[in-house]
Amino acid sequence: MTQLQTLIRGGQVSAQEAVRLQVLRGQSLMAHNPCVVDELPIGAPGTGPLAGIALAHKDIFQTQNRLPGCGVGPGRTQDNLLMAAALAALQQAGASQWASLVMAPHACGATSQNAHFARCVNPLDEAAAVGGSSSGSAVAVAAGMSYAALGTDTAGSVRIPAATCGLIGLKTTHGAVSTQGCAPLAPSLDTVGILSRYAQDAREIWSALCPQLPRSAQPAMMRCRLWVPKEGVAAEVAHAIRAWAAQLDAQITPTDVTLEFDRLNRHAQRVLLWETASTHHVSLSDGTAEPSVQAIGVMGLGVPQAWYQASMRSRAALLQDFVERHFSDAEFLILPSLAHQVPDWQTVEVGHAAFERASLFAMHRYMGFVNYLGVPALNLPIARDASARPVCVQVLARPFAEHRLLDLAEQVPPLFWTH
Repeated sequence: MTQLQTLIRGGQVSAQEAVRLQVLRGQSLMAHNPCVVDELPIGAPGTGPLAGIALAHKDIFQTQNRLPGCGVGPGRTQDNLLMAAALAALQQAGASQWASLVMAPHACGATSQNAHFARCVNPLDEAAAVGGSSSGSAVAVAAGMSYAALGTDTAGSVRIPAATCGLIGLKTTHGAVSTQGCAPLAPSLDTVGILSRYAQDAREIWSALCPQLPRSAQPAMMRCRLWVPKEGVAAEVAHAIRAWAAQLDAQITPTDVTLEFDRLNRHAQRVLLWETASTHHVSLSDGTAEPSVQAIGVMGLGVPQAWYQASMRSRAALLQDFVERHFSDAEFLILPSLAHQVPDWQTVEVGHAAFERASLFAMHRYMGFVNYLGVPALNLPIARDASARPVCVQVLARPFAEHRLLDLAEQVPPLFWTH
């Protein structure tokens, strides 16, 4: 994307022609990559740093006079409906949107499983799973249908699909990017995020979403803490992470977050369950809730409100303690993205004969506590496993340090993409 921006700024291709060609390419790939819900009308390209860039995004955002399908059908026309704040920010920077993308129903699912649409196929490996809930965003970016895509992340829904498809996946600081015009799941955890092939492209999108925040920092020796849990992480994944960390141009200090992780994860689960039940109370009550929503929401109905309120009251103090413990003498905390290798899609498809509950759990095991804390997190591909599927790390930073996460990402050569 950054190369195309250079061509447009240099007058070697017009913004209008660039948009036309990107849309044609996206359309030509749709048959082999069924991840588009609706194609959207495109006006004249705007002005700004993203002028001439045509993107596609998760179908959870309102567009002009269109309600999103939220993974259960096509979008619906509604007069006088404003564009979601995140999309409006990209449009103000000059970007166009040509398509809305498939997602797990109501953003509730760690995989792409969705009875309403054709199965999302992983462009890296047709037998491999595609994570959710921003599954269409991952497929579109990995297939080359869009340079980048917005998704949402409530318990890993940007980072998991990015990890399965070998992409950069940036979960932003909670509240940094407005969720106005974005269908909620658990509002205290919901976060807008970015999927891209290259860190430089993610930075361009981040800068358009939050121009008031830092874009980059002066080069400095990076200091990292490394947590590879002793139990629960596949040996091949653990070995790949340690080997990568040893070669990173940074100061690495091993650490143990196990006790904190367990406590934070309990709080995260309470909030996710309770708020999902609240958001979808009507459909849960009348029996029309999607299976994935029902699986979480029914449990949420049983969470005492006092437990939920206690978790919310504890949140600020726990965040402060976490930041002081891990980011006082380091910039980053590195841990696994997925606990195991990227699985075959059948093993994480609920109801399939090959379904393995442990494989599904391994996809989201290390995700939810990050949303409870609200800190930014980056999925970063760092190796290939024996099946040539991605092995990724998840890198955490203090709030509003997205620019430093992207600085780190730019030090790591892309494994699956070439210019």
